Amino acid sequence: MASHKTGRPSRRIQNGGGKRNSSIELLRLLSMLMIVSFHLCVGNRYDWFLAQPPTPTKVAYQFLMGGGWVGNFIFFTISIWFLLDRQNTLKSSLKRIWILERELLFWSLALFAATLFLRKAGLYSGSVLKLAAHSVLPLTTSLWWYPTSYAMFLLLLPFLVTGMKALGERAHRSLALIALLMWGIAGLLPFTRNDLHGGSVLVFVYWFVLLSYYRWYMERISAATCWKLILAGLGIEVVYCLAFSLVFAMTGKGAGFQFFIFDNWKIPSMFIGFGLFELFARREFHSRCVNCLAGSAFGVYLVHYHPAVKTLWMNWLPLEKLYLSAHPLAAMTVCVLAIFACCLALDLVRQGLFAMTVDRNRGRWFELVWNKSTERTKPMPVHTVPAHTEK
Repeated sequence: MASHKTGRPSRRIQNGGGKRNSSIELLRLLSMLMIVSFHLCVGNRYDWFLAQPPTPTKVAYQFLMGGGWVGNFIFFTISIWFLLDRQNTLKSSLKRIWILERELLFWSLALFAATLFLRKAGLYSGSVLKLAAHSVLPLTTSLWWYPTSYAMFLLLLPFLVTGMKALGERAHRSLALIALLMWGIAGLLPFTRNDLHGGSVLVFVYWFVLLSYYRWYMERISAATCWKLILAGLGIEVVYCLAFSLVFAMTGKGAGFQFFIFDNWKIPSMFIGFGLFELFARREFHSRCVNCLAGSAFGVYLVHYHPAVKTLWMNWLPLEKLYLSAHPLAAMTVCVLAIFACCLALDLVRQGLFAMTVDRNRGRWFELVWNKSTERTKPMPVHTVPAHTEK
């Protein structure tokens, strides 16, 4: 097996050596803000929007949508980056899933109770029975796609790390190049997915292969290269956006392709996301306020993308109304910030409740369950009975 390169201390991106780097935590908040803007644009009257004639405002809205998968990539990169050089075991992965499940269960049950109120008030007309089943088992029923796919990835993580390290640098590089060609370059072609779909754990495995190779074997890129990646990603998106907008304007067909380059796991989004991550990671400052707010970034996702809450803000803030308003960009910005701030405030309350209860001894119940289960699986000691010798 090839030796594992640990890299020089100067290239390592640390998260404070026990103290969280608030620059990275700030990026976590910004990535979630991108995701909220994406959902507000895409989740509401999307077909109507694509059928509108090309205008600078429409292009601006499309780039707001495109920030969603940039945010997804950044959020995953922050989550996995500091795990790549740790001892990853099945126990540690299960413990992370356990802690994740507590937050999911809190919000699934709390928001289900709120949904019952909304239904009684006539603000929600979806199936309560189906939502109840999802609320009791939010992780396994994929009430939210991201945490379910991420939990599945965590289960695979110890084995992926072992396998990638066993490959060695050369084979790992070959695998990363194949993945980039198969899903990165080929993914720039319309109708080409090569069996990779958004909202799948395979997307995280794909990103893991690339990120782990960079983390383990490559020198840290410069700030200038970060900006080149960001500009390259934006440049590719501009070319695609204008080209397909022109085709739609001339033919009235192919409306869906106007958003093609922004959707799912496209390589321009990865360029932009990784460039931003590296720029923020090389800046270090420490702020308890920023870290506290960032601790609720994931809660913003859970609250605003819950089926009932999503239906609520879609009805109150239809995209058609925002787009046709006197100041469409200002209207969209205010709405995104309002949704983000409300959800953040709600999860800060959840964070405070957890701090007074389950987080006082974080993971204690998991350790008890783990210890009990491992005790039962231990082989019973074999007692040998001495043979009786005849007198």
